[in-house]
Amino acid sequence: MSRIEEISVKSKENILKKLENAYTEKDFQVTHTIDPVEHIQNTSDALIQMKQKMSDNKFIVEEASADTLEKKINEIVAIYGYKKLLYPANIPLDITQIQANEKICFDKDIEELRHEVFNSDFSIVQARAGVSSHGVALVVSSKEQPRMLSLAPKLCIMLLKKENVVQSLSQALHLIKDENEILPSNILFIAGPSRTADIELITVFGVHGPQKVHIIIY
Repeated sequence: MSRIEEISVKSKENILKKLENAYTEKDFQVTHTIDPVEHIQNTSDALIQMKQKMSDNKFIVEEASADTLEKKINEIVAIYGYKKLLYPANIPLDITQIQANEKICFDKDIEELRHEVFNSDFSIVQARAGVSSHGVALVVSSKEQPRMLSLAPKLCIMLLKKENVVQSLSQALHLIKDENEILPSNILFIAGPSRTADIELITVFGVHGPQKVHIIIY
């Protein structure tokens, strides 16, 4: 072994040793972050604020009851005339009531469903929480509800329970941490339809995701 190689090996060993000991420092203390959002005392006010800010973010905000979700979805889809549905395995709906010519359950690997996913018209996604301070919806990606559901179709319909409205991004993240010993590989904060602007600052929708996003609060 040359001198240069010997130095390289020792340097690598020193780095790995420091990494192994990094979490055993006795003086290390966890410091909890301070939530910068001023909390709203009234839950209904938080819901009103969230709906307004979601509208500002170009969500199309809808309301329904738990037993009329399928009807509301059919009303939305009829506006666009879409016929190909992509949905997750764990969606809390009676899929048989959804009016679509094709209904594809995203219960396989993307490689097996690539054509179906990228040729679907609309998807239905369950949001875990809505954040009133920013007007965004938190969606947790999982094997049952893959990330591409909210990206590939032209229209994404999101479902959100009223009781799952939180007031800040910090609260939303702590909610996920409390529910998962190991954090999900992908946590999405969705702020309406996909949009981008060219050099002339002209906003174009649907470049990197759905052109339209309806959120049904129930």
